[in-house]
Amino acid sequence: MRRAYFGFVDICTLVGGVSLIAMMLHITLDVVMKYLFNSPVPATLETVSYYYMAGVAFLPLAGLERNGTLIHVELFYDMMPEGVRWLVLALALLLALGYCGAAGYAAVKPAVHAYDVGAYAVGVSTLITWPTRFLPIIGFGLLATVLAWKLALHLSHPWKVVPAEGTEGNGHDAYTGTDEGA
Repeated sequence: MRRAYFGFVDICTLVGGVSLIAMMLHITLDVVMKYLFNSPVPATLETVSYYYMAGVAFLPLAGLERNGTLIHVELFYDMMPEGVRWLVLALALLLALGYCGAAGYAAVKPAVHAYDVGAYAVGVSTLITWPTRFLPIIGFGLLATVLAWKLALHLSHPWKVVPAEGTEGNGHDAYTGTDEGA
């Protein structure tokens, strides 16, 4: 089950990365076509805004958190005693979990409404946009489950902060999906 779940997280992260590359290629092609042939690629703005950006912004969140590569601000954290760091990390994970759960939940009603009305964008051409309204739900939902998993692992090691695999010495005290010992 865990392997299948983290496989899905990895696929979402990959799709987010592919979306970034596709967006760069699409925009480059649009600029080349526009300035060399006076014929831009139709619906570039809409495709970038509704599809690529949503995929890039939301799909990789869980994979990045799992690997400990999301931004961490550790201004005073490293100066704290280990017990205090354990408590701060537990509270931070709990707060992040609550926020991501709330954000994912808040995205459900607008996504369902967009689906019900068949939302689309009208520019040079018409582009169906309702499917992208579900990407925040997927992204925040997966991120919330990764945070819940990390919190459960963290609470299973009372008062001991365990560095994430591959992050020893860089100040990150988080759990990753590659922690086979837990």
